[in-house]
Amino acid sequence: MIAVFAILVLAAILFGIVPAVATVVARNVVNNLDRSPASGSIDQSIVEGRLSRIEEAIDAMAVQIERLSDHQRALLGPDSDAAPRDDVNRIRTERPN
Repeated sequence: MIAVFAILVLAAILFGIVPAVATVVARNVVNNLDRSPASGSIDQSIVEGRLSRIEEAIDAMAVQIERLSDHQRALLGPDSDAAPRDDVNRIRTERPN
């Protein structure tokens, strides 16, 4: 009778308590790893510096694109936008005889 009771206690320990304790320990280890500084935290001053440089570069590109479009408009003339539309409308309205 004592042998059966010992087996039941051993089975309860193996199948009940050990997995529960292992689960708690595993959760704590994972939570501690997520909070550690080596888990990928980045210095905010570095991020802000990079973002400001990216913003300045984008602004510079926008200014250059605007200058290029102004030069293109100047080369093509003031009515260059209307001419292609008139040609397209004329071609669409003409009917072959």
